[in-house]
Amino acid sequence: MDKWEEQIRLKANPQLPVSVEHRMNETLRSLPKKKTYPRFYYSAAAIFIVGFLLFGISFMSPTLAETMRSVPVIGSIFKMVGDIGTEKGEEEGLTTLLGQQVEVNGQVITFTESLYDGSQIHIGYLIESYTQVDHKQSTDFLSDLWLTIDGKGVSYGMGGRGEELKNGDYAGVISIKIREELPENFTLGIKSKKEKSLDVELPIKKQGTNQAFLVNELLETQDLTIQVDKVTFFPTSTEIAMRQIMDEKTYNNNKYEWMDYQVIDDQGRVLQPLSGGGSGGLSKGKIVQTLKQYFEPLENIPKSLTIKPYLWDVTEEKAEEVRAKWEGKQLVLPQGEIGETSVLDIKSEDGIVTLTVETTGDNGYFQSNSIWIEDTNGNAYYSENAPKRVEGTTNQYLIQCEAN
Repeated sequence: MDKWEEQIRLKANPQLPVSVEHRMNETLRSLPKKKTYPRFYYSAAAIFIVGFLLFGISFMSPTLAETMRSVPVIGSIFKMVGDIGTEKGEEEGLTTLLGQQVEVNGQVITFTESLYDGSQIHIGYLIESYTQVDHKQSTDFLSDLWLTIDGKGVSYGMGGRGEELKNGDYAGVISIKIREELPENFTLGIKSKKEKSLDVELPIKKQGTNQAFLVNELLETQDLTIQVDKVTFFPTSTEIAMRQIMDEKTYNNNKYEWMDYQVIDDQGRVLQPLSGGGSGGLSKGKIVQTLKQYFEPLENIPKSLTIKPYLWDVTEEKAEEVRAKWEGKQLVLPQGEIGETSVLDIKSEDGIVTLTVETTGDNGYFQSNSIWIEDTNGNAYYSENAPKRVEGTTNQYLIQCEAN
């Protein structure tokens, strides 16, 4: 029996996962601040890991070719470490090779590929041997940008994430949501307000089809109205367009500051949240927050979706941790009022420990996202990627932890 299967200890903690907290904080920061009502501000936090496809090197500059050759021949980084949506986009052939380079403070940055299906624009980039130079953060160049569409300035929201490769290069993505309507083909301009050398124009092509459905569903409480306007099924995401309407007093009291949404399809599957953001303003004495929330893409359009608003418990009290030793058979980890998670199987291969878990409770995805493993020395290992639902199941997930 593998040493991990003999020595592994599992922990379950129903408190808010760090990755989820980050996504939620970014979403909430996009909403209007107290007593200010911007009319055209938009922000979306999209957390993705992306890469590039290794082809067409002979048509690139010699410097770019060297940059591409420095990356292990692993195929698409989308497929290897990508988000469930961008991975699906890559599998369907929706990515476009870019291959444009800039040099910022002596650091070569290559914009490798794009993905746009009508929802968000994803741009992959590669930083060559970024650990070998004096730098603060690999993504410093992404701050304070000016974006244009066909030469015209636009309001946008942007998020990003990346991963250091074993050879010292850094692969990452910037994910952009443009508020304005976009044409089928356009040029995305990215220019830094701080670094003059960062000034590129990237051709973007919309690929893939989508289906939109008007909803017009209303939920009213004493001090809050939630209006779901439209659901759009993109190849890379399920987009829910909605509005939250409340009076100024309720808004200033922060009663719904930690509002979030759970989406369940007609098969009972809790959809994985990807990102979200919105704009807000004062209209007829009411605060109107216009939101777009993105969830995992669906292979087939469901007959219905159930949308459940809920409030996060953000008290400082730490949730109780549950520990149990894996002994080669099903292991149940209770998670209090939210339900329980059962570990069905554990396998280890090439330093990657894969757990198969099954959840019982109101939010299967978040329950599966709150588990990590420890060795007998107390060293903890966490999953760097979101849990993946086992195909054909409703509430079984695969969790992978790198534990060399």
